[in-house]
Amino acid sequence: MNGKTLFAVFSMASFIVVAQPATAQDSGVYVGAALGMSGARQVCTNTTIGGCDDRETSLRLFGGYQMNRNLAVEGGYQYFGTFSQGSRGVVSNAVDVVAVGSWPFSQEFSAYGKVGGYLARTSSAPASEDNTGLVYGLGVEWTLNKAWGVRGEWLRYNNVGGGGLGFNTDIDVLSAAIVWRPR
Repeated sequence: MNGKTLFAVFSMASFIVVAQPATAQDSGVYVGAALGMSGARQVCTNTTIGGCDDRETSLRLFGGYQMNRNLAVEGGYQYFGTFSQGSRGVVSNAVDVVAVGSWPFSQEFSAYGKVGGYLARTSSAPASEDNTGLVYGLGVEWTLNKAWGVRGEWLRYNNVGGGGLGFNTDIDVLSAAIVWRPR
């Protein structure tokens, strides 16, 4: 067993030991929306004509199911924005599914990590490219009451683009979100 495999097995075993049985308030459906800033550094690589803008305002809509206080499954739609590359615009968005592992510090505050996959579409006339890849990130959540919470998070979408677009880029998203848990 190599070091990475041993670390993964130890991490999962620790997570299972820490996870506690779900109670009524620890499980259920949630939905949310996030607004933030996305950055795609490689969009500006090899741009020789005109300016380049690799930062954009991003929007994310998401929903999930909290299985217990430590584990959730979440799906979402991420609009990265329209980056400019010389005289052409590069529009990118993705849908994703992630596992969310949470570590509550108190009743109100928790840290979490996300890992999963995405399907992205990146377009820049006349080319368009669909691709899949890994998405992962870290965040914190402040639970305001039983129904509402506020999140701050960073997500990375690996290797978006490719093919006829002439570039692949990692897209980083830093955002603030509101979360609603219907009760």
